[in-house]
Amino acid sequence: MATTLISFLGTGQKIDPKDQRSGYRTTKYRFCTRDGREFIKETSLFGTALIRFLQHEGKEIDRWVVLGTSASLWSELYQVFLEEDHQQGDLPQGFFDQVSDIDDLVIKRSVDEEALQAWQDTLNRHSESFEFRLCLTGEALEEESQQKIARALFDNIPERNRVVFDISHGFRHQPVIASFVISLMRWTHSIKSVEFYSGVFEARQGDIAPVVKLPICQELLEATEAMAILEVTGNYQPLADHLGMDATLPWFMENTNQIANARTPAQRILSDLQKKEKEMDIVGKQLAERLKNRLKWSQESTFADRVRRSARTALNQGDYLRAIILTYEAILVRSGQLLYPGDDPLDYRTREKAQQELYERLVGFDHQILNNLRKTRNACAHGSRADWADVQNILRNPDKFRQLIKQAFELYDRFEQLLFPSS
Repeated sequence: MATTLISFLGTGQKIDPKDQRSGYRTTKYRFCTRDGREFIKETSLFGTALIRFLQHEGKEIDRWVVLGTSASLWSELYQVFLEEDHQQGDLPQGFFDQVSDIDDLVIKRSVDEEALQAWQDTLNRHSESFEFRLCLTGEALEEESQQKIARALFDNIPERNRVVFDISHGFRHQPVIASFVISLMRWTHSIKSVEFYSGVFEARQGDIAPVVKLPICQELLEATEAMAILEVTGNYQPLADHLGMDATLPWFMENTNQIANARTPAQRILSDLQKKEKEMDIVGKQLAERLKNRLKWSQESTFADRVRRSARTALNQGDYLRAIILTYEAILVRSGQLLYPGDDPLDYRTREKAQQELYERLVGFDHQILNNLRKTRNACAHGSRADWADVQNILRNPDKFRQLIKQAFELYDRFEQLLFPSS
């Protein structure tokens, strides 16, 4: 998978402030490799050390998107070309003349779009392994500059890339803005993998600053998205996946209204959650609680109650089609269980008998609720035009739609009293 590195550039301090050609102060950064060893790189710019480390770990960078201000250390980007054993490498003297030219502008805090484009072209002419994209976004103290950060990321990160995010330099609020942009780009640009690295200068030990990788950021990003999908759509499969469980079958069955068949695999997930929850971190425990709450329908004692809870969940999430279909099914199943306790509530003949009996026994407003519910359900299921004025009004108004379903729930709760008034 192609990889884009994102860096913010800050400013730097000259080794000798009186000598403009003295170079910038450097820091030694200590990375931890996959096999637990140390990888140390000294540089004035953390991004160059990060690239070397990623290459050492076998991760090639395809593009380096660098964001900064008119005073950022643009001139220090050349360091990525320097070899370990010598300072000049194979670069021509003319290249270093251009380094001096851009550095003069950095010192004067006057790097502009034209100068930056020319410097980007120079860097790309000498880069064999990846492409530079340099973006003058400003300090992000005002909304216009903040929007420039968003535009730079949208314009320069290709779709379906893996992103490595260097948050070491620049103003503290700039990576915050970029993090939220990248969260959105996971959906607009299919960015599924984001790694965060920070060279923590303030935590240096002696002259070495530790580098922190932040995998919790990716975990939180995925957890947030899984929760959002659950809350918006009712789909708990991504949440279960994040917790290491397979909910493909129960979600498929529930979403196709096979509530009876979905119960056993849903209960199996609840059982697995109970076993795993003790070993989960705080994020996992929070997600587990939400998943358990979502699957409570499977613990209801009767099939009718399970269908009604599923209908309520659908209504709460704005899934009006499933809500109306499941509510009417719950009404028929509940009445069928009460009127014909020996019959199979899943048999359509039991439901037809229950529907006919309800139409004969219910009177007044209760009869009107049943009739409106059935006609609304049919109009929704078939996409047909309702021929009943009340139903037409219900289908034009989401508040009235919700009110109808709530009235049906109340009717459901009174069935035993209505159908067997003397008991």
